[in-house]
Amino acid sequence: MKIVSSQINQQEFSNSRPMDFDNFIGQEDIKQILKSAVLSAQKRNDVLGHILFSGDSGFWKTTLANIIAHKLWKNIKIITAYAMEKPADMISVLNQLEEGDILFIDEIHRLKPKVEEILYIAMEDFRVDIIMQDESMSLPINKFTLIWATNKLEKLSDAFKNRFVYKFHLKPYNQQEVEKILLQYFKKLGIEIDSTSLKQLSTKCLPVPREIKNLAIKIRDYLVAKNQKLKINSNILNNILQDLQLENYGLSDLQKRYLKILEEKEIAWVKTIAMSLNVDERVVEKDIEPLLINLWIIEKTTRWRKLLKKVLK
Repeated sequence: MKIVSSQINQQEFSNSRPMDFDNFIGQEDIKQILKSAVLSAQKRNDVLGHILFSGDSGFWKTTLANIIAHKLWKNIKIITAYAMEKPADMISVLNQLEEGDILFIDEIHRLKPKVEEILYIAMEDFRVDIIMQDESMSLPINKFTLIWATNKLEKLSDAFKNRFVYKFHLKPYNQQEVEKILLQYFKKLGIEIDSTSLKQLSTKCLPVPREIKNLAIKIRDYLVAKNQKLKINSNILNNILQDLQLENYGLSDLQKRYLKILEEKEIAWVKTIAMSLNVDERVVEKDIEPLLINLWIIEKTTRWRKLLKKVLK
């Protein structure tokens, strides 16, 4: 079976995020709840309840926020938490919002406490409190929907989390979903691939949408550089896997070295692993292990790590 695609330019590809829930692959349970919430807001002619997205980086949290704004026909303002240095910065942003707008704040866990306090009242009462010398004022703001994203859910206080009506944790993608996302990007890049090659390739990349997109671009660049037609079959795929050095799940060099340590020891203390890799323990826990845990490759406790299955050749 051949899968035929059409070709687009690089700028169109860079802007080719899904703009509808039906074109957003995966996270089916979350999408169903969001569809109902959006429909309710439309019927009530009122704002959508505040939303909290948690999950690893690259899981399309921003894309989901854009889809929500698109379906509601509302503006969306996207900012990062670290850009909000002082309360006045947040007050300025809130005062610029129009009725029903979406405010998306990424890396919520990096928000400073004093800036966070401004949002407590704004989220519930749609007003901001301003203190000027010995005088304080309470100013109304337009009703809005706050969507916050984080990959550090444990760093948020319960008081803050409880102010969100909807709280979602984006789940890892399975192989079928990886295939669909990969095919979606290949079509946009004008690359043809047979179903067997697509299935095999889907096991060689990280099950993370952003990384799948990056892999599609790497393969396009490889084919162009080799003066190959934008067409993948089993022979060409073998060359791609070898020349691009793709391992199962597209693991990084650090992740491969990490797994080699566990293959030799089976069980190892996290401090021992960090020393062997010559990195800080925080790098092990933040950058190396999350994917390996999600894929059930390793088991983690507070102190030691255990290999559950071998994935390296």
